[in-house]
Amino acid sequence: MDNKQMTNSNFGPWGWSMILYTALLYYFWSGIGSDGLNLYPSAFAAMHGWDSNQLLGFATPAGIIAVFGGILFGRLVMRTGIRKMSGFALIATGILYAVFGYVKSPVQYLICLTAFVFVSMAFGLICTASLMGNWFPRKKGIALGWATMGAPICTATFVAIMSALYGMLGIPKAHMVMGAVMVLLGVVSFFWVKNEPSEVGVYPDNLPDGAEAYKAQMAEMAEYRSPFTVGRLLRDKDMWLIAVGFGMLWMVTVGVVSQFVPRMISVMAPAIGPEAAQKKALLMLTIAAVVGIAGSYFWGWLDQKIGTKLASAVYSLSYIVALLLLIFAKVEILTYVAIVFVGLGIGGLLNLMPSLVISVYGRKDFAAANALVSPIASLIQKGAFIIMAVALSVSGGDYTMPYMIFIGIDIIGLILILMVTSGCKGTK
Repeated sequence: MDNKQMTNSNFGPWGWSMILYTALLYYFWSGIGSDGLNLYPSAFAAMHGWDSNQLLGFATPAGIIAVFGGILFGRLVMRTGIRKMSGFALIATGILYAVFGYVKSPVQYLICLTAFVFVSMAFGLICTASLMGNWFPRKKGIALGWATMGAPICTATFVAIMSALYGMLGIPKAHMVMGAVMVLLGVVSFFWVKNEPSEVGVYPDNLPDGAEAYKAQMAEMAEYRSPFTVGRLLRDKDMWLIAVGFGMLWMVTVGVVSQFVPRMISVMAPAIGPEAAQKKALLMLTIAAVVGIAGSYFWGWLDQKIGTKLASAVYSLSYIVALLLLIFAKVEILTYVAIVFVGLGIGGLLNLMPSLVISVYGRKDFAAANALVSPIASLIQKGAFIIMAVALSVSGGDYTMPYMIFIGIDIIGLILILMVTSGCKGTK
């Protein structure tokens, strides 16, 4: 098979349909559990007179508990299938998100936040990667490049949409509307989603070669039980190398993106004032998110072109450049170059991490391996907030120290990923 076939975007109507669906899953997962945290604490604090810092702090335990949801749903999806899990998870998350708008105490806020973030791991972290792995085992990089565009599109639009709904309808009804949209998508999922290409008579990657072998493989997979049990994976060095390596790169990405606006404000406020600096910083983040849409495709194309490990190395190096540019962001031209590098990385990790899991463990054993890799990486990335808070406190608000720490973490993550086994060790 020539390289051109492996790097084109000829996925066929059904393939594009699954990519669009996966992009929507990434959109809602990123929006309710990550981007929305820019809005919830201040909005709920203003409505009820609560402490916004306390509400912001609730995101950490909610996120940690949600990691166990990833492990649970990662094992469960092998029994339920992607269609059922994503459908029920979207419906449950939509209901919980609607209830969230009506909480009456900080404790209820914490419980509801934890609940919908926990359940959303099923469709956002597990079903997304599993669906792309089933449909595009060979063209996974380029397919994920398109699907992960849902995350940067979310960064560019979700907070603005929810802010508008808050203003027009109030917080309770705004959450009711967004929750209803997720419930509707969940219901539609039962009719839209196809676990395997064979369900609609098409081939993986939309490539008909090897049709007889594919039919035999589908019959085998119907009865297949992965030998990669939790116990075996916990003793597997590649599982830890991928999970910890990408967890560190994810931590760096979260650390940079979550503090991009405050960093830009600190640079621009002395010259133009804090209010104007905030508006300009938010515009810069939106531009970075738009760049991220193209970045999602770029990382998928690069993955397919040079391989996942090398693409991950380039991704890691790009964030070292971004961090250095942010350290020296007082030079105006470097600020705008930093926007490009920050934006490029927004959609990259959600593409490269599952792609490497598929490369190492294969299509048959991907779901079993991903059930541990993704939650462990997600747990590690949450250290970004602790590192940033402590380093900024020690440095008196100077971003140089946390950025230098993140450069060190980025390098360690890169080394770990380069140590991952080359080739597939799963059942072929």
